[in-house]
Amino acid sequence: MGYFSCSAESAVAACDSYNWDLLITPAPRQHRPPRRPFPITNFSFSDLSSATEDFSHRNLLGKGSHGSVYRARFAPRNGNLVAAVKRTKLSAASADSEVEILSGIYHPRLVNLIGYGVDPGGRKLIVVEYMAEGSLYDLLHGSGKLPGWVERARFALQIAGALRFLHSSDPPVIHRDIKSSNVLIDSKFDSRIGDFGLALRGNSEDFRLKSTPPAGTMGYIDPGYLSPEDISTKSDVFSFGILLLEIISGRNAIDLNYSPASVVEWAVPQIKSGNAAGIYDRRIAPPVKKEEDALGSMAALAARCVRSPAEKRPGMEEAARCLE
Repeated sequence: MGYFSCSAESAVAACDSYNWDLLITPAPRQHRPPRRPFPITNFSFSDLSSATEDFSHRNLLGKGSHGSVYRARFAPRNGNLVAAVKRTKLSAASADSEVEILSGIYHPRLVNLIGYGVDPGGRKLIVVEYMAEGSLYDLLHGSGKLPGWVERARFALQIAGALRFLHSSDPPVIHRDIKSSNVLIDSKFDSRIGDFGLALRGNSEDFRLKSTPPAGTMGYIDPGYLSPEDISTKSDVFSFGILLLEIISGRNAIDLNYSPASVVEWAVPQIKSGNAAGIYDRRIAPPVKKEEDALGSMAALAARCVRSPAEKRPGMEEAARCLE
């Protein structure tokens, strides 16, 4: 979609809801994986403690069910590095899995692994790139200046590119927790996917994938992902569709202040009836004609991504092309 550079005709041909069942999916493009520009470091606990000022509250960036994240400023011998340190509450096996997955991938649209360490209690500490501008959730739902339509389109395209990379990796990576609070914004105001605490890596026949219980966040989790055997990249596609609806509308995935509370139940009927404009975020200026045409195709793509059964959803290769 080129941040609203495509014609309305080409957008509709690719993504419009009335053409959903007529689509012929072309062969996927070949994407060369980028090389990691820095080595992964095994940090001592003393270095991590010093960099976070003994994990002080003033360096606390966020706290969740899986642990706490701190800003870390490392000494000159570590390159004056500013990073984020995740002090996990997860089991050693879960934390090791996150480190293992992040060690094997690198992409500029991910919050990439810098290193790791272990605290005196044996819990893993995960060091990742620092995202200076917080999360997409904060931008959409906080009290600051709201992102405009061009910025929202750029975020959507960048997230799609990151998921395309994860799903086309060998073996594929399934994130399992795509949501606006796990999309982080870097110092260049570009978006990246972070928090791989629930991620799995493997092919569809992999035993670990088929034996790991479903996980995710209410409102974003695929309703068809009910048992370990249901795992697939299409679960991430569903969550991405929810995220697109959130980006377009400014509404939470689940919001009890509205009826229906589900953004899917509220938005998709309007999109399918040809009233995509009915879901646009009214807190910012209405889109101009070029923006509105492209937003309509983005809304149609979102509705396709949340279809059931999962086989009716596009893959992320196709979804990313709709946004380019």
